[in-house]
Amino acid sequence: MDTVKLYSKGSRVWLTDKEEVWKGGVVVSYTPDHHIVVVDPETEKELRISLKDNKSAMPPLRNPDILTMENNLTTMSYLHEPAVLHSLHQRFTISNNIYTYCGIVLVAINPYCDVHLYGNEMIWAYKGQQIGQLDPHIYAISEDAYSEMKTLGRNQSIIVSGESGAGKTVSAKYAMRYFATVAGNEQETAIERRILSTNPIMEALGNAKTIRNDNSSRFGKYVELEFDKQQNIAGAHICTYLLEKSRVVFQAANERNYHIFYQLCAVRDIPEMKHLHLRHPDDFRFTRQGNAPEIDNVDDSETFYEMSEGLFNLGITEEQQLFLFSVLAAILHMGNIEFIEERNDSCSISNTDEHLLIAAKLLGLEVPQLQKWLCHKTLKARNETVVMSLKQKDAFAGMEAFVKHIYASLFLWVVKLLNAALSNGKKDAINFIGILDIYGFEMFEENSFEQFCINYANEKLQQQFNQHVFKLEQAEYIKEQIKWSFIDFTDNQPCIDLIEKKMGIIDLLDEQCRMNRGTDENWVQILYKELTDSVHFKKPKTGNDQFVIVHYADKVSYLCHGFIAKNLDAVNESHINLLKTSSFTFFTDVLNAKLDLEKRNARKLSLANEALGGSDIGNITSPKRVATKTITRRGTTQTLNKTRTVGAQFKTSLNLLMDALSTTVPHFIRCIKPNDDKEPFGFVPTRVVQQLRACGVIETVRISAAGYPSRWSYKEFESRYSLLVHSSRIRKGQTVDNCRVVLSSLVNDKDKYQFGKTKIFFRAGQVAYFEKLRSERQFQACVMMQARVRSWLLAKRYRTVRAATISVQCVVRGMLARRRVKRMREHRASVMIQKHVRGWVQRVKYQRLQMSALFVQCRYRAQVAYKEFLRIKYEHNARIIQKHVRGWLARCAYKKHVIKIIKIQSCVRRHLAKKKLKALKVEARSIGHFKKLNVKLEKRIFEMQLKSKDMVTERNNLLEETKQNLEELAVVKKQLGDETRSREQLEKELSSTSEELKEIRHNYLELKLEVARRTREEEDIEELKARIRELEAEVKQAKEETESEKNQGQERYNELERSMNDQIDVEREHHQKMLIENSNLQRQLQELQTIAELKEAGAPTSPIVVNGGDKIFPVDDNERKRLEEIIIENVELKENLDKMTDELMDAIDEQTLMRTKYEQMELKLANVKESLLREIINTRNPRQAQDKIRSHLDSLRVELFSDVAKFNKHNIKTEEDAALQSKVETLAGENIKLLDDINRLQNAIPFISGNAVPEKKLTRQDTLSTIRQRKQEFRGMFACKKSDDSKLVKRLITQLKTEHVTGPGCMSGLTAHIMFMCVRYADHCNDEGRIQELLTAIISGITSVTRKQSRDPVISTFWLTNCLTLLHDLTQFSGEELYHNRLSPAMRDFALKNYDLSDYRPLLSDQCVNIYHTIVKTAQDELQPMLIPGMLEHDSIPGMNTSFSGGRKLADKGYDTGMIVNRLQFYLQLLNSQNISINIVRQFIGQLLYFINATLLNNLILRKDLCHWSKGIQIRYNLSQVEQWVREQGLDLDDSGVLTSLSEIRQASQLLQMNKSSVDNAAAIVETCFALNTMQLQKLLMLYSPSSEFEERVPQEVIKYILNHKPIETGTKLMMDPNKLHALKFSYETKDIDFTMVTLPSGLKLDFLEKY
Repeated sequence: MDTVKLYSKGSRVWLTDKEEVWKGGVVVSYTPDHHIVVVDPETEKELRISLKDNKSAMPPLRNPDILTMENNLTTMSYLHEPAVLHSLHQRFTISNNIYTYCGIVLVAINPYCDVHLYGNEMIWAYKGQQIGQLDPHIYAISEDAYSEMKTLGRNQSIIVSGESGAGKTVSAKYAMRYFATVAGNEQETAIERRILSTNPIMEALGNAKTIRNDNSSRFGKYVELEFDKQQNIAGAHICTYLLEKSRVVFQAANERNYHIFYQLCAVRDIPEMKHLHLRHPDDFRFTRQGNAPEIDNVDDSETFYEMSEGLFNLGITEEQQLFLFSVLAAILHMGNIEFIEERNDSCSISNTDEHLLIAAKLLGLEVPQLQKWLCHKTLKARNETVVMSLKQKDAFAGMEAFVKHIYASLFLWVVKLLNAALSNGKKDAINFIGILDIYGFEMFEENSFEQFCINYANEKLQQQFNQHVFKLEQAEYIKEQIKWSFIDFTDNQPCIDLIEKKMGIIDLLDEQCRMNRGTDENWVQILYKELTDSVHFKKPKTGNDQFVIVHYADKVSYLCHGFIAKNLDAVNESHINLLKTSSFTFFTDVLNAKLDLEKRNARKLSLANEALGGSDIGNITSPKRVATKTITRRGTTQTLNKTRTVGAQFKTSLNLLMDALSTTVPHFIRCIKPNDDKEPFGFVPTRVVQQLRACGVIETVRISAAGYPSRWSYKEFESRYSLLVHSSRIRKGQTVDNCRVVLSSLVNDKDKYQFGKTKIFFRAGQVAYFEKLRSERQFQACVMMQARVRSWLLAKRYRTVRAATISVQCVVRGMLARRRVKRMREHRASVMIQKHVRGWVQRVKYQRLQMSALFVQCRYRAQVAYKEFLRIKYEHNARIIQKHVRGWLARCAYKKHVIKIIKIQSCVRRHLAKKKLKALKVEARSIGHFKKLNVKLEKRIFEMQLKSKDMVTERNNLLEETKQNLEELAVVKKQLGDETRSREQLEKELSSTSEELKEIRHNYLELKLEVARRTREEEDIEELKARIRELEAEVKQAKEETESEKNQGQERYNELERSMNDQIDVEREHHQKMLIENSNLQRQLQELQTIAELKEAGAPTSPIVVNGGDKIFPVDDNERKRLEEIIIENVELKENLDKMTDELMDAIDEQTLMRTKYEQMELKLANVKESLLREIINTRNPRQAQDKIRSHLDSLRVELFSDVAKFNKHNIKTEEDAALQSKVETLAGENIKLLDDINRLQNAIPFISGNAVPEKKLTRQDTLSTIRQRKQEFRGMFACKKSDDSKLVKRLITQLKTEHVTGPGCMSGLTAHIMFMCVRYADHCNDEGRIQELLTAIISGITSVTRKQSRDPVISTFWLTNCLTLLHDLTQFSGEELYHNRLSPAMRDFALKNYDLSDYRPLLSDQCVNIYHTIVKTAQDELQPMLIPGMLEHDSIPGMNTSFSGGRKLADKGYDTGMIVNRLQFYLQLLNSQNISINIVRQFIGQLLYFINATLLNNLILRKDLCHWSKGIQIRYNLSQVEQWVREQGLDLDDSGVLTSLSEIRQASQLLQMNKSSVDNAAAIVETCFALNTMQLQKLLMLYSPSSEFEERVPQEVIKYILNHKPIETGTKLMMDPNKLHALKFSYETKDIDFTMVTLPSGLKLDFLEKY
């Protein structure tokens, strides 16, 4: 098809622009005179272009939008500069893709910010993947080189180029990291670590801050990574090129010297650097010229420590490091030396110059010698040597040359040391991968010798690049067997010949250098004369000090000043001789480093010449010394021996490099600097297009466009473009014929396409033409479909309206008829209503009138009756008042009369009483009467004392009787009756006189009060007994509450145990990862982890519930106080009665003290229990807590038995004392129970801490004299002799045939049960060493057999179930109370009796984890090749084609989702056949589902061709098959969370299907895709590709909304880690096992085992 026909109305083209280079335009018209009118959408300016006369003026056509964001630029239909620039701009700014393929070139654009693309997850995602299968990445290039080296055995090279600041160093660093990760030896990682350690060293010595880059490499570096037969890194070698020595003594504005100088100044205050006498960088001339001593966000001290650590990793000794730092510091001090101008054109240095003294000391030189030769030089004239003084300017220039020479030699010496550290002493490297980090094409306003060498190197690399691209194109055409013609490409060999051939620029420069008085101006004139015939050499129009070279990238004008000096790189020989006198022996190696490099290059050159039959490579002579003659000022002639020039050396090194690269398969990375302001993701088109032209990307596009750039598989072409012909011409199943039919009907010119074996090749623009035809055809089809649909909709609408009209008419007519009938009914009803309303009104009016008359009559009659009632009531009340007044007057008169009579009688009686009182007083004064009365009273007191003794005796009996039972109370009452009768008799005897009678009556009253008081006391005692019973009930209730508290504590213990298990799970996961990395250190790691857990957790956070630990609550304080008050009152009463009751009171006091002692003992026991429990819970050291418990018990036991002995000394005969004795015995029993609880606590403490140490347990022998002897009836044991251990391990483990123990009728885990029965017998024999030998042999045997057969899942699963069974047996029958209480009485006899084997359980647990992870790894390796083709690429929904137009189509590998489900079913059946716990089975399936989830998501994130709507449906359908299988197997029951392992990929597939066209859908996306992190969401949305041109891409507003509402969290990663292994959790369940029923199969040949 003629290209002119593509310029029709609506075609999109590219227009040139000064700012944006290219901008889009649209063709608005096509004139008959073959002119098109193009409109700029922004300015709306029209441009008229002729297509007939000047086809070169035609604007480039734009590609369809569907091809704009392709990963490979060569897949676009139109290949030209604007298409490449636009695609890179869209991918970089919109999708944030910094990598893009351009054929074999990887274009890397510097984002100037951190991107999460270089983690280990990304490395393993690209490992094993073909280039182009995932998104462009530097890891893909590295993997392509590594895999090609492994498969073909050919050496590879990665060439990284670009201008300063484009990211070359970082790209090379990541490539080295990739090789160090995927090719690292698991046993020896020192080489990889050393290789990575060279980066900070080389950056410190060879990188500096420039205007364009903060970390610019000022030298070229070529690193060869050597690989052995196992494809592991065996060594490395570093070569450097063209170090920028001038930067040591001069820096431009806003630039810095090399990083190492600023790093040394940053650490000047540390003790190791004090002797260097360093200061701030602004204090040194060599570091302050650029006025930029610091770099933003860079800490020079930290980078120094990184560099120093790298030196130590590479084996650089401390002495060598100090020498290196001393020389570098000396360079800084030499820059500050002041040269004093003297007369006679000479100069001098002060003897007191501080920097001179420090520099001489640091260089190991004598101060006078350094002072002399800095100001003088030697000239040799024949046999004489003349010392000449130097001018100040010449001396300073000589010092700078001296410093540059020292730094360059030091740099080469460091590289030599690094190569020695990286060299492979075994010499077993068979292949290598070279990484070349070299400067890109440079063109500044003033270009000098450095830019000339750099551009010369880029010319050589570009030539190799063009030849390689052409070869690949040619190889592709030959492979596909298509007809092709030679593709013309730009050959820059003439430009290279201009530079390096004989009589070229370098040769003429060397010739001028050999001349006695050669100058830069003379050299330029010679160039004008000799090279004007070359098309690549131009003379500038103005000026005679410049020349122009036409490079492949652009014309570059070079300023000749300084070429000869820089090419000679002359150094005063006196300075070299001075360094040889240094006291530092390292200076010899430093000065010889350059010579060693030249010798090595000479050997390589001679070997290359011999390999080519003695021919001269590139016309390069072997290195030798050239004799030259120099005329001194005095006219004498002097012969100097000078080494080869810098240009010649660089040409030699460059040709050797090209020779090395020519033997490798090159891979190209072109780094692009998007802007000069270092703005993150800022894109300046003018800067980018300049670099694209310079780095060869445009040339690659041009070579591709000259051939057949567009290549489609037959299936893809048929799927997309078969609609362009009639369906009758398309035959099902004949893809190739269908493609021929389509092309023959659409394209007349057969040169526009070629049919290959597997692909169709198209010329540039053909795919765009097909896309245009396809869009027009789809547009026509859409118009036709719209016409048919609109016609059908209008007809349907007419029928609907007609039917609706008829229905409305019927409804309206019926409504009118109903309305008329309704009016007639309403009229009749209104007449009836009026009639009845009028009648009702009249009736109501009459009734109201009648009721009013009746109401008036009633009120009148009531008023008359009420007046009559008031009159009668008034008269009645008047009569009553009269009656009461008359009675009151009569009573008052009577009372006055009686009062007068009483007063008279009182006076008479008082008079008579006074007379009688006087007579009695006289009689009372009689002495005889008083004596008589006194004798009688003494006698009566004596009788009363005797009587009181009897009463005390009776009281004691009464107390005893009341304390025994209620029947004794009757006896006490009888005695009280006798006492009452005796008291009556006594009253009869004392009735003689009234005074004695009063005294006796008084005493009687006191005795009566005493009896009453005693009676109350007895009642109080009964109340106290009742209170005691209540307290006992409360104690019982308290015990019940204590039991409930125990249960609650057990619940809290379980809850805390669960939380602690969660924490242990995290540690277990880490521990299991460590087991996978190094299974030989399992036991040591377990001990270290246990200590770490104790330190982190502090103490076991779970409470320990001790069985039988009931708390005894003391009696209430108020009740105790009341009881004491009663006792005190009783004691006071007895003292008042008689002193004879003292002994009884002492006994009562003793009883009271004993009761108080008992109560205190109860309280102390409760406090001890509480304190022990509290201390166990809160302690951080379980062993210390155990010791404290034992000391508490010892003190309590001593105190208890001392109290018992003291109590037994008293002969207590009362029942109350006996009760106290029984309480004390009860307390002793409680103490024994407490000892048992402590023994259980001793068992619980190691269980909680995880570090059980056998301790001697407290037994009841410490407390009681006798102990119950345990019955020793043991069954279900096998006796194995020590000599039969090897035989047991051999027949039961290493050479075991699984069919002998897994057949029908065999017990599950039979092998493990037999092992445990042998261990039980050793425990029964109390042989600790025998147990250790058995378990060690068993674990070692299992480890050996599982390692040898690790790839056999059947064997691994068999040993997994046996290890779990053995672990379960050691746990269930360990004898620990935690597990022992759960056993039935019959099973408790199988428990271990003597030894605690808890130390071996972690070893078995680790062994189970290792076997489990081995099975998981095996399953993952089997699933790995199935997942991508079976679940992402396989189209399992019939009739739906999900191939993405323009994307990559992989060959069908025959995998589908059913095969993946079958493998999962195989492993599920395998685990179930071994009776493995369902908990472990669910964890295993969940781990595999997580692996599937991570692998699929990582691949989906890195593949643009899978991120579209139809593929999301296919992925969701494939996932549903796996989920359905999980549900059918019952693995997702009880909220086990097995299916949650697929959350990320499930939500990713849903994201592809969701509506993403506006911000309104963003909230639903965030809510639905909660399992995906923000980076993953952003990446998927950016990769999302419309399935057709009618669908739009995801707007940036949607992505911004998601970033605002779901910000990126710290630590989140884009890629998931598919190799992450979840921690294996073991569940414990008590199983009924009868070891007496175990029988030995005959096939095992275990006859040497004896039953016991």
